[in-house]
Amino acid sequence: MASRRILSIGLLLIAASLPLKPAWGEDVPALHKQDYRIGIGDLLEIEVYDEPDLTREARVLTDGKISLPLLGQVTAAGRTVQDLQDNVRDLLAAKYLVSPQVSVFVKEFSSIFVFGEVKNPGSFPLTGKMTVFEAITLAGGFTEVANPSKVKVIRTEGDQQISFEVNISDLTKKGDRKDDRDLHANDRVIVPRSFF
Repeated sequence: MASRRILSIGLLLIAASLPLKPAWGEDVPALHKQDYRIGIGDLLEIEVYDEPDLTREARVLTDGKISLPLLGQVTAAGRTVQDLQDNVRDLLAAKYLVSPQVSVFVKEFSSIFVFGEVKNPGSFPLTGKMTVFEAITLAGGFTEVANPSKVKVIRTEGDQQISFEVNISDLTKKGDRKDDRDLHANDRVIVPRSFF
């Protein structure tokens, strides 16, 4: 009986020391790349097999579109990588090529910046849709002296710089999301200090 108990404890210790591996394997990041929703400011590489003149890099502009040879303006922002890949393939097949093979890669993700009274300030990739609260969570959450009711967002639109305040306090205390706002590429989120 005692030997069984020792064996059980030994097996538990061995199991606990093994690295945890998800049941779905190690190719999850590749899956996420296909499911990633493209954002404004992302740099995409669009490759058309055997058509070097159609292969290029394209930055997603503020209107959410990219410019491609033969096709002109194509909406990219808000789509998954797979959806854009299929769309470009279908557009090329409809008028220009027989069974084109198209690949889309995100070469550079757009970023947002979080400063002030957060635990880990810095820049973070803007992976698709992200709100002010989600950005603060990425930055480790508020410090003890933060003022969550007056979070400031600074945004550049063309030559203009605009700013607005977001009250995250209602969201954290009451679950009220009405004041939470979606972020755009290169937005700066500034969490001020509370003055007692």
